[in-house]
Parts: sequence; structure tokens; C-alpha cells
Amino acid sequence: MVGIADVTQLPPGSPTPPQNRTPNHARWGTPANWVPMPPTGYGMSRKKRNKAPLIITIVVLLVLAVTGVTLKLTGVFGLGNNAPESSGVSSSGEAKELWSASAIDATGDTSGGWVVNDHVVAYVAENGVIGYDLATGKQLWQVSPPAGQQICELSPTADNGIGAIGLGVDSGHCDTAAAVDLAAGKLLWSAKLTLPDYFAGHERVLGGLSVAKGMVVVQDIETIFGYGARDGQRKWAAPRLTGDPDTVFDDCDSQYVLAQGEQTAQVLDCDRDGVKVATYDTVSGAMNWISQKVNRTSGAWWLLSVDPLVVVDATRGIYYVPGPNADPVGVLTTAEMQFPSSDYYYGSAAFDGTTMCTVDSKNQEVFGPNAQAELMLTCYDLTTGKTRWTHDFEAGAHARMIGMSDGKVWIDYTPPGADDDNQLLPFSPADGAVAPGPIFNADPIYGSHPLTMQFAPGNKIVRFGSPDEPVIVWSRG
Repeated sequence: MVGIADVTQLPPGSPTPPQNRTPNHARWGTPANWVPMPPTGYGMSRKKRNKAPLIITIVVLLVLAVTGVTLKLTGVFGLGNNAPESSGVSSSGEAKELWSASAIDATGDTSGGWVVNDHVVAYVAENGVIGYDLATGKQLWQVSPPAGQQICELSPTADNGIGAIGLGVDSGHCDTAAAVDLAAGKLLWSAKLTLPDYFAGHERVLGGLSVAKGMVVVQDIETIFGYGARDGQRKWAAPRLTGDPDTVFDDCDSQYVLAQGEQTAQVLDCDRDGVKVATYDTVSGAMNWISQKVNRTSGAWWLLSVDPLVVVDATRGIYYVPGPNADPVGVLTTAEMQFPSSDYYYGSAAFDGTTMCTVDSKNQEVFGPNAQAELMLTCYDLTTGKTRWTHDFEAGAHARMIGMSDGKVWIDYTPPGADDDNQLLPFSPADGAVAPGPIFNADPIYGSHPLTMQFAPGNKIVRFGSPDEPVIVWSRG
């Protein structure tokens, strides 16, 4: 591994120039209007992300577990650098740092990791995957990419001891899907994706990866594929949705895919019908249903969750899609270009049935990486799009969503003026009641992967940071 570089950056989903549509499906032309882009997928080469306003954009927070149960969703960036209205909650004790991994010589923007099981955590950087003993921090193994390639993507989560990575000659040519055995520490397989002739010269081939139910689900520009997680055999390919062959604009292109458990969801940008969402069986690839149009607006869309099915329009808001024949329900919708979409991407919301909880700005018209906004924790009823309850945080504090566990919504809270002093706060999703949580101290260094903080078995919490502080593990004591 070689030379460490500055890998800090804006959270995935930060505003970047769009990619315009032009005839014959060549949809990535010269930018015309400035709009946010999705957290992964096409037109999101990490090299092009603006890093200047990083410190203002990333909410400086860390979290500590008070339970040994692994979170369903972890690690989210909040908005601005203001937050919790005096939480008014006393501490339940101070966390104990168990170990921290030594700095890794790594370059590039890719960094993150997975809690694998009761014994192993894995850290991913551009030039390798490293396994650590969860209890002691001892390095167990290291997997390097093939010669001439680097790691340019990783799945949000690992499943059954397997994590998925993207490989390429650089981050702008991420064209190979691969799987890593995180128990044995070995590369299981790799499969290079190819493109039709009319996509020649496109920067990015692999749009996203998910691992679920023994499958690695891979997005490319036209569709999605399911590979056996252990054998690398392509088991299925979702059919490309097309309309009248005589109509120039009558196809649907794949824009985002997310697999969670038995269901896989795909955002489709259709020439004639606008944006739709299709769902598939993760194992067989059989289509379950395709929604009515969510919106006529083409552009950047992505998924927050598969069950419940929640999608984000980069310029207008969040929508709950209850089924194939039901109208989508708008949540946090606003006028075009006034939606702070860079704060809403996979991992940024906690779900309890049809309740969605997020850390929001009090002023939904505040937009942009330099925005200064007071924050609030808000839980919504997805079936109506209405607010269930809110908890205001005071200006100058920080708040960061961690996820849902043990029937509670967990928030990482930092009081005003205390950047390194954090407290974990559990809220009831039903009424917003909050209980005491532990405190701990850590520097505000994060990886590029959205799921930065993850709960681990044995009352532990794991933070995946940049290569100079790759992994830190705490116990609540």
C-alpha cells in the first residue's frame, strides 16, 4: 500500500453538476442546470466531488452503543453545524475505548467498512480490505485488489460474511464487480461489466452494489444483475424495460438499485413515463411489480429504503411508494432546488414500520453545503406524509442519525462548542421520549462510506474513519 492522501470529502449525495439527456440514450452530456446528484451511480465519479466545504457540511459526530444488537441502519450525516435543543438528558456513563487500528498507507477517496460478525470487522480502502479481531484489534488478514486495479466502490453492508466491492483502473472507470470472503480473508471472484457500443467512453460502468440473501446485486447503466455471492455466477438479469421500438425516447434506464433482504428495488428513468420504481425477488430476479410514475421529473433519484419503499428526488423531496397501483406519498417535498438532498441518502433515515425518522433542518428552504441551520429530529407517518413528532436541538450543537435498534431511534448528539464530546441518545419512535445515554470522546474523522458508525455485538460500537484512523471500537463500560 502506498502514500496516504486526503480522503475527506463531502457526504455521498452532495451537490454536483448534472448529466443531461441527449437522444439515443446518451444521457451524460454537457451540464446545463446545477442540481444535486445521487449518492452513487452514474455521473458520480468521486474525483469530481467538491471538497472545499467539507468541514461545514459534515456534522462532526460519533456514537457509542448501549446494546449488543446490530443496527439495521447506521451512520448518517446531518445538515450544517447546528443542532440539539438542549437535550436535557443526563449521561448514563462514559464509554471506554477498547482499541484503535494503526494508520494505513492508502490513497484515494474510497474508505468504509463492515461489522462482519461477533468476531470480525473489515475496513475497506482503495488499495485493500483488512480484517480485524473485534475484541482485540489484531489484524487477521488483508486482501489486495488484482495488479493494476483499485477498489472504487463497496456495498453499504455485508451479508453472511461476504462484502461486495467494485474494481477498476481508477475511480472513474469502476467496471468490475467482486466479492470478498470476510471470514477467510480472500477474494472470491470478480466479473467485468461491459457496455453497449453507444456508451463508449462513459466514465463509470458499475453504478452500485448490494449484498443480500446470498446474492450480489449489481447495477449498470441499462439494468441490474444478480450474482451468486460465493460462486460469482450470474443468476439473473432484470429485463430492460422498453416501449414502442419506433419511438426514440421510450426506454427506461436504471438509475439506482438497492437490495435489502428478500427484496431488491430499482429506480427507473423512463423516457415517456417519467420516474418509476420496480421491485424484484433478490434471489430469483423475478419482477414483483412496477409502480406508477412517481414523478414526471427526470434527473437524480435514489433509494433510502426497500421496505418500506422510500425514494429521494434530488430537487423536490422524499416519496413513499406503497405499492404498484397506489399514488406515491410526498414527505418533505418542497419547491424545486430548495430541497437539501445532500443530507438524505441510504443510511440517513431510521425506519420502524411505516414511521420514518430523520435529522432535518428547521428551515427546509436552507440549501447548500455552507448552509447554517438549526436541526431537529423528526418522525413522519409515511402513509400520510405528516409529522408524528419533532425534537428541536439548540443552535450550535450537532446531531447525527445512527439508526433503529431495540425499538429506539438512536442519535449521536454533540452539545454546542464541544466538537469531540458526544452522547448517544435513544428516542421513542412513538412519542419522542428520550432516555439517558453514554458519552465518549473522539476526533471528528470519517470515512467516505455513508455507514460510518455501526453497532456491534457485545455492547460495542465501531467507527470507520479515513485511512489515518481506520477503525476505533468502544464499549459503553
